[in-house]
Amino acid sequence: MELNERAEPRTAGEVPEAAVETGRRFPVVWLIPLVALAAAVWLAVVTIREQGPAISVRFENAEGLEAGTTKVKYKNVDVGVVESVRLLPDLSGVVLRAAMSRDAEPHLRQGTRFWVVKPRLSAGGVSGLGTLVSGAYVEMDPGSGDEQRAFIGLETPPVVRANVAGSEYILTAERLGSLTPGSPVSYRGLVAGEVLGYELAGDQRTVDIYVFVRQPYDRLVRNDTRFWNASGIDVAIGAEGVSVSTDSLQAILTGGIAFDTPLVAMDRPPAPAGTAFPLFKSQASVSEAVYTEKVPYLMYFEGSVRGLAAGAPVEFRGLKVGTVEDVSLVFDPDPVTVRVPVIAQLEPQRIAVVGEVEPMAPYDVMDKLVGRGLRAQLKPGNLLTGQLVVALDFYPDGPPAELKRGGRYPELPTVPSDLETITRSLTDLFARIGELPLGPLVADARGAVQAMQTLMTSSDFQRSATSLRQAADAAKAALVQVEATLGAVEGMVGENSALRYDLGATLTDMRDAARSLRVFTDYLDRHPEALIRGKPGGGE
Repeated sequence: MELNERAEPRTAGEVPEAAVETGRRFPVVWLIPLVALAAAVWLAVVTIREQGPAISVRFENAEGLEAGTTKVKYKNVDVGVVESVRLLPDLSGVVLRAAMSRDAEPHLRQGTRFWVVKPRLSAGGVSGLGTLVSGAYVEMDPGSGDEQRAFIGLETPPVVRANVAGSEYILTAERLGSLTPGSPVSYRGLVAGEVLGYELAGDQRTVDIYVFVRQPYDRLVRNDTRFWNASGIDVAIGAEGVSVSTDSLQAILTGGIAFDTPLVAMDRPPAPAGTAFPLFKSQASVSEAVYTEKVPYLMYFEGSVRGLAAGAPVEFRGLKVGTVEDVSLVFDPDPVTVRVPVIAQLEPQRIAVVGEVEPMAPYDVMDKLVGRGLRAQLKPGNLLTGQLVVALDFYPDGPPAELKRGGRYPELPTVPSDLETITRSLTDLFARIGELPLGPLVADARGAVQAMQTLMTSSDFQRSATSLRQAADAAKAALVQVEATLGAVEGMVGENSALRYDLGATLTDMRDAARSLRVFTDYLDRHPEALIRGKPGGGE
């Protein structure tokens, strides 16, 4: 109500009266809830407009995840928060629901990856140490596909983020070895990329290894680029001795891959992403890859082949021309024989041809060489390791032979090794020595010496000077025979053998006896009266 006073004329002593008017006005007190309501509506609208979509991410377990607390981050900036974590109906894992910000909505697409950041020890080193204080969080790596709201989280962080420039390649190897995701890929000692992952190839016999090479190193990858396993320390013991090679300390600890490109290939365009390359076992095996032409041959060796194994070199006058592929043992019951077949791959590209030569088939060339005396022989390759190599050389004085082509592989003729030849010669020589009548000869020599000693002490010696001279001649003849026999076996009898000692002692005695007889007979010739008077100054 509103009171109004209107001034009207009045008489003296008259009391004025108030005139009251009634009206409707809005109470000021109601403005406060209206303003609060408007602010709430405005905040709700702003919140709804700024709130992004909700997403779900599946993990194997919920380690480090907490509803209402765990953040979703990108480059350490909050882009969402985990609202709930629950088990899947089949108990195969967990699924979290996260409310994302409006800024993250354009990046929630196919290819977007999520993983839990926590302390980890991997091939790339130690990561996530900061979460020891702040707690685990979910990291996002944006994708570039179609819009998506449900994702499968990674159990381990990706090796390479989506915004890193570079190219991926596929390497095919016989075995994985010590390579793991995160193992370095190096170029001349510089880390140029990482191993992304691996899987069994479609042929079920090889392994496909996926590697990522960052820019600008991916521009160095050509179709002729060679990749090799640089894991650990490569120790090789061969005919050349012991060789040790390694790439880097990280490669020693976690494994690694190295690559290089020949200078002649640098003018060619870079290989496109996704190109497949073979992964060689070592850097040494890369140089062998240039020899693509291989011709197999079969060789049979007699005697022991200890020290010969697959991978041993085949050499021609000290230069490698091939490799031994297989060494086995074959038993032939008719006739009963045991042979050692050796299969080797010769590489004609290792031999340069001088001048204009009409092309010939490899086997035709080998047939001509064999006709000129080419043979295969086992020779020591390394005295320290005892490894044998197959040596090819010409033996024009050897028995004639030819290249046999009737079997699966052409058979290359062989000759015994030097050690085998010496062993056979020694065996034959000892067999001949065993057939010599050394025992009777030694017995006869000893009998002759004893007879001469008896004769010299006999009382009838003075009357038998002439007989003594004849005995001396006979002893001398026996000595000549013994010397000839001893000379035949002297080179094959050891210095400390009993036979040589006995022969030497006997020869010495016979020489002394013959010398004494000769001196005595000469004295009798000059002084025959000594038979009656005796030697002056001596006894009878």
